[in-house]
Amino acid sequence: MFLPRNRAMIAESFPPDLERFVEEQIAVGNYQSEQELMVSAVRVLQNVQTRQQEFYEDVRLGMEQLERGDVVEYDEKGLSQFFKELEQIARNRVESGAKGGK
Repeated sequence: MFLPRNRAMIAESFPPDLERFVEEQIAVGNYQSEQELMVSAVRVLQNVQTRQQEFYEDVRLGMEQLERGDVVEYDEKGLSQFFKELEQIARNRVESGAKGGK
């Protein structure tokens, strides 16, 4: 695969600590090449940015609900029960994932 000269030397323009990290990752076999590592890194960045945008959208929607008064108020007992239910949901997901081989 032909890469323009400025793109073929991406790793060479890294700071020394990152260049060493890239070399170590390839040396221990986590990646076969600099390109494979870079593709993986960009995918991780893309995932982080997507999740960040989803988070911002969730916050925006939550703020709109709050402004409309579309909220549920909990007392201490109700809040405790709510967290117990969330904990059970999380346990069920972990158990079903473990059983399903995921």
